[in-house]
Amino acid sequence: MYQHFTIPNFLSNQECNSLLIKCKEELVLKNASVGSGKVDFKSRKSSVAFIDDLGFLNNRLQNKLIELVKIKGFWVSGLQSFQFTKYNLGEYYNWHRDSSIDSPAFSDRFYSTVIQLNDEYTDGELQLNINNNEITLESGLGNLYMFPSYTMHRVKPITSGIRYSLVNWVKLVENKNEKKTLF
Repeated sequence: MYQHFTIPNFLSNQECNSLLIKCKEELVLKNASVGSGKVDFKSRKSSVAFIDDLGFLNNRLQNKLIELVKIKGFWVSGLQSFQFTKYNLGEYYNWHRDSSIDSPAFSDRFYSTVIQLNDEYTDGELQLNINNNEITLESGLGNLYMFPSYTMHRVKPITSGIRYSLVNWVKLVENKNEKKTLF
């Protein structure tokens, strides 16, 4: 079984503020879709935009994943575009998985990452469902959350303020010089 991690203060307050300003100024948000590519407000209500390169963050996140995710015969590679996500009052994302063998677009997602960019909101907790146990991840400005992409998870509704986060997914690349022990 693969682990989930919370890395407190992965980003400093200043780094979070800088990224938040950059994303707000440069990106155009649109209604978030679900796996089928359709907007479905029963499953998900939030706004998103994608950005490929966030400078220092790409390398720092890649290095943290390499450090923590050890799968013999594979190595962590291939961050996708960052998803900048905004949850307004009452918005949420119901239980879902980020990877699916039924969808070629999402089948190579191995680990999901979420970085909390602000803390001026109430509720909106990130929760995992592991073996039918709901686990609420400790919120904190600059926290990094990492979990296997097949893990059921959700963001509970926001009851005040606005929640901002950066989401990314990583894939594994086969190391042909090492015997595999993925399963």
